[in-house]
Amino acid sequence: MSIKELKNKDFLTPKELEREFGISTNKQYKMRMRKHYNQENSIPFIKLGKTILYRRSDIESWLNKNTINKRFEYEQ
Repeated sequence: MSIKELKNKDFLTPKELEREFGISTNKQYKMRMRKHYNQENSIPFIKLGKTILYRRSDIESWLNKNTINKRFEYEQ
């Protein structure tokens, strides 16, 4: 399976994540680095070589888990 085959509606690139969810690519980078420092709430991501991808369902779950006002939730 190639990286191009993975880029579909189930996966997002950093730019697509920024466009759809409003999380800047700079902020994404900082949140990905949390994983290396064993901090909670690091953003879930997949790294294939130099390519970063986000599974849409993982991002929606992560956002729901970290939502303070539970009246608003992303549909899964």
